Amino acid sequence: MEIKRVEAKPYEDSIPPGIIFDVEISYTKLIETIISVKGWLKTDDGKIIAAIHELPARNIPKGEIGAKNTSYDDKIKGEIYKTIIIAPLSKEAIKYLEERRMIDKKGDVYLTLDLNITCLRSKAVIWPSFIIEVQKLPRQLKDMLENIKVSTSTGTRPIEGIVTYTYDQRFTPDRTNQWIISGDGSPVFIDVYEYKLEARVRIPATDWIHDYAPKLGLGEYIILEIPHDGKIKEAWNLVEKAEECFRRWDIKGVYSNCREVGYLLDRLLKDKLGKDSFDYKERWGRAYGKFEHMASLALHEQDLKNRYKDVKIEKADAEYLLFHTKLLIKYAEELLNNKN
Repeated sequence: MEIKRVEAKPYEDSIPPGIIFDVEISYTKLIETIISVKGWLKTDDGKIIAAIHELPARNIPKGEIGAKNTSYDDKIKGEIYKTIIIAPLSKEAIKYLEERRMIDKKGDVYLTLDLNITCLRSKAVIWPSFIIEVQKLPRQLKDMLENIKVSTSTGTRPIEGIVTYTYDQRFTPDRTNQWIISGDGSPVFIDVYEYKLEARVRIPATDWIHDYAPKLGLGEYIILEIPHDGKIKEAWNLVEKAEECFRRWDIKGVYSNCREVGYLLDRLLKDKLGKDSFDYKERWGRAYGKFEHMASLALHEQDLKNRYKDVKIEKADAEYLLFHTKLLIKYAEELLNNKN
């Protein structure tokens, strides 16, 4: 038994909201049948954030249980059990998922379905037995059996046939008794068994932002696409370092790397455009002046605390600076392209 497919999507038909999973599980038809799927939803670091349960299905049989060593053995094969499971998420769970997503370099969400699958398993084995009519037996045996009466619910009746066993090369069970139906040598025909299965689920950042975040109460995201030619590679490398700091909630690291980007760009444009040119003094100067003022905020925190009582530099400040830094590099690249 194993999980063959998992597909996730946001679930809105409950309070609180959650995630719903379409799950496909392989099992052996006739020998076992799944009766329930439960478990836990975990984050990529193994934290449990929700209990999961199946969405009830109406009037749909879950499966059938059979016995081995019959002509139906050819039908004993792999089958797929399809189910839908739901994981309602609390506000704390959603907040934690978002924090874990911000740590991931691509902003993806990773989840683990930890499933406990309860199933019934058949232990029934049937002797390959056959009925022979008394009238077709040799005369001596026939005369002897005709004098034997069998008690039934309506009285005694003569024997009409006898049950016999014959070897069938397709079935060679190891018998400990001669019961017509056996639980593999015992009177137990069915047992209840539990499987523990896991499946990892990845929700790409784009799906999380567009499909999940609004429905999970995280609000709408603003997506900025900033095309660039990568001409100023050193500046983009510093942006990657700043983003890594942001994922670790190192706000001062974000400011330090972004400010270094500004210094690098200013030196480059002064050299390429000329310190007295209109492009450098006015176009670049105005853009860089506002950027440099914002980029120094976290680095002058102690000085600001000497002047204000309510100084605080938060996530929103770092996000703004990261966006502004990318736009500044893009602007610098365009100024250099125009110069050439």
